[in-house]
Amino acid sequence: MISKTALILSTLILALAVSLPSRAQNAQDDKRTLTVNGKGEMSAAPDVAYLNLAVETTAKSASQAVKENAEKTNSVIEAIKAKLGENDKVSTAGYNLSPIYEYNNQTNNSEFKGYRASNQIVVEVHNLKQIGAIIDATAEAGLNNIQGLRFDTTKSAELRKKALAEAVKDAKATADVLAQAAGVKITRILQLSPSYDYPVPVYRDYAMSAKEGAAPPPPTPIEPGELTINATVNIVFEIE
Repeated sequence: MISKTALILSTLILALAVSLPSRAQNAQDDKRTLTVNGKGEMSAAPDVAYLNLAVETTAKSASQAVKENAEKTNSVIEAIKAKLGENDKVSTAGYNLSPIYEYNNQTNNSEFKGYRASNQIVVEVHNLKQIGAIIDATAEAGLNNIQGLRFDTTKSAELRKKALAEAVKDAKATADVLAQAAGVKITRILQLSPSYDYPVPVYRDYAMSAKEGAAPPPPTPIEPGELTINATVNIVFEIE
């Protein structure tokens, strides 16, 4: 008799233990919720620019292409340094030496033409008014490939936080309006999911190589424009 009673009690305890999490989960699923999105935006003038340059040379032999590239690159870097401010930087981003082949339609074969050496340089500029002067000086020093220019801000972390705060305020204001219109009360936040959209615009594309021996162009105008940082949040509120 005792064994039978113990077996029944054990079965009841096991059934109760299994049912408790299930009921807790059902209680969680039965919560009334309100889900809203919020947006925040912050704008700022850029205070730093990154200029991507490349010095390219071609020659019949690899050694000659490398030698000519070194001479031109040194001249370009010296021209850059003469225009840089105290916090500006210039660095080598990459170097490439490769053979040149051209397809001959008459022979249907690729013919070796020589070697191409390319030295990629990145210039970090904080005085944005100097960008045009740097571009002009490097072109005069022998630069023949300006690959791109992008603007950024050193205050991006601060601006992200402000944009996110604005997004939360926007979401809460929307939730308050909806709750009041629906006749419900917001009790707490169940879930909050932030995200950022931080485009860094490229305002000018210099991908085309400059022609050697071409007439000096007029001073290069540069207008940085404005950067915009966007933040969004998705908030799930519990209501009653």
